[in-house]
Amino acid sequence: MNWIDWKKRLGLSRPRRVANFVLPALALEVEPGFVAGAWLDTRSHRVERAAVRELAPGALSPSPHKPNVADGTSVRAALEEVANLVGNPSGRIGLLIPDIAARVALLQFEAFPKDHHEAESLVRWRMREFLPYAPEEARISYQVIVSQPGGIEVLGVAVRGSVLAEYETALEGINGRPSLVLPVSVALLPLIPEDDAGQLLLHWSPGALTAVVLSNSRVLYWRTRPLGEGGEDNLEEVSREAGRVLATCQDHLNLQVENVWFHSRPPGTPEIKYALAKALDRELRDLPGAKAQGDTLPARERDALEGFGMPFAGLVANLGGAQ
Repeated sequence: MNWIDWKKRLGLSRPRRVANFVLPALALEVEPGFVAGAWLDTRSHRVERAAVRELAPGALSPSPHKPNVADGTSVRAALEEVANLVGNPSGRIGLLIPDIAARVALLQFEAFPKDHHEAESLVRWRMREFLPYAPEEARISYQVIVSQPGGIEVLGVAVRGSVLAEYETALEGINGRPSLVLPVSVALLPLIPEDDAGQLLLHWSPGALTAVVLSNSRVLYWRTRPLGEGGEDNLEEVSREAGRVLATCQDHLNLQVENVWFHSRPPGTPEIKYALAKALDRELRDLPGAKAQGDTLPARERDALEGFGMPFAGLVANLGGAQ
């Protein structure tokens, strides 16, 4: 799927600023247990370098409203190491944060302001029920995904300003503040092939499972569920959650899911994928994209991209064929 509309506004806007989508030269992601990075060639639209490094246990504890960075020294050191490994190219920085650190909501409106500041204020007000903090503390991004007379649907993203500031502080000393900030699962959406049929993305990342339902490039459902630290021991919990999402699609969205796309980071064993497919009675498909992006990389970097860097392939895929 080419997430064209997101080119207009990707990132979390600061006061009096709209963040347009421009492919960053350096993209970094911070998750509990690892930091990943990639050098993205803005001319060829390819991943030129990729690297991943372990992050000290407990250094990062994602939360939408509580402090996230418990060990700033470890997080900064891992980010700097990964940036240096991929060449630390000068230019824009893209930052991918854990899904659980953000709140994503689908909002319905009868009318929607054309003025960006009025629209952002309206989205902020409507997202207040999803936020465990005061709405004025949120940094907001949004995208209109359906616009028709009497019915407008908006995908809103909010991150608490103090939480985002922690991640931005961890980047100090690399290339400055990020020009693009996204919850990581948003970066995976462009990799899903466009299809009128119902599609489900299951993204299992450290400490969380994000489920996104789409049809014809339209997001119909988004849910991020916190998980314990059990890793593979969370398989039963993940299976139950995925089953609930499938039931929601059928009972409330009147949508039959044809394709289930599964992505796990760190990479799960084949047994996990088999057990989950059996529990859901669905074939689980791998997201396409990283292998094509990594075919020119050295073996170690190719493994890093395919195992941890799929969101970077998604950032590149979002541009389609256009600069």
